Amino acid sequence: MEKELLYKFFEGKASFEEKEAIRIWLESSSKNEQYLFKEREFFDAMILSGESLTPIKVRLKKSLSKFICEFLKIAAIIICIVGCGSYFYQWKLQQMGQKMNIVTVPAGQRVNLTLSDGTNVWVNACSEIRYPSVFTGEKRNVYLRGEAYFEVSRDVDDKLFIVQTDKFDIEVLGTKFNVEVYDDSDNFCTSLLEGSVKILDKNSPGKDLLLKPNYQVSLVDGCLRSKPITDFDSFRWKEGLICLKNITFRDLMQRLEQCYDVRIIVENQKLVNYTCSGKFRISDGVDRVLSVLQKDVNFLFERGKDDFTIYIR
Repeated sequence: MEKELLYKFFEGKASFEEKEAIRIWLESSSKNEQYLFKEREFFDAMILSGESLTPIKVRLKKSLSKFICEFLKIAAIIICIVGCGSYFYQWKLQQMGQKMNIVTVPAGQRVNLTLSDGTNVWVNACSEIRYPSVFTGEKRNVYLRGEAYFEVSRDVDDKLFIVQTDKFDIEVLGTKFNVEVYDDSDNFCTSLLEGSVKILDKNSPGKDLLLKPNYQVSLVDGCLRSKPITDFDSFRWKEGLICLKNITFRDLMQRLEQCYDVRIIVENQKLVNYTCSGKFRISDGVDRVLSVLQKDVNFLFERGKDDFTIYIR
């Protein structure tokens, strides 16, 4: 078989008749197959080296130039595809970063979330949290109404994690803390269990408060005050427990209202100064909690006609 015909076949320019002739030639002997593979290796080597030693190779050199042009075209297309893909990916991330997820937790429930950066969040009853599908900016911002417990994952680029509330913002890197800021209460409380957080006062910039582990900060007479945490059981709500320690009867009723989405009207004035301690499971229900309390203090309770109002007499 002539080399020119084989090279023409290798270039993809052989006619149907020429291809058929090569096929018949290959099938006639195993040596012909070995010869074709040998010439193919030589052909590929010439293309890679660009050498021109014979008139045949002159033609191959032209083919090489064409090959290089085609290769550059393909390379340009690949670069374009990669560039467009990267642009599309960044655009998609920005879109996802702008899309906010909203989780609203009903009374008597709690929700556990894992954010895109690995941060673990427990959201308490009657609370709402808003967070992006993907954190794409220079900071990791979430928005909270109600109560939530955060275990913030430290970002590789040290992007700050910001919990924004209507009252104050909490700025962290990596830490464990609890935030309580219900709409129907003037109270604001942040308790730090591990790491470090900074409380940012929106109304008085520059008056930020840096909190130490095992301390909590509360809003007292319009000012932030920090003190050591004396009762860590109060954070066990994420385990489904209501833990009480020297809490007034009225404050306890407010807690039960939040947990069970009921309205409790205290008509028995003898209970105003009563304080109590103990633990209850949220799943027990408000009637069960009140029944247990009756063993320590004398009162009666009954539900109203709407079944959402409880009278304490």
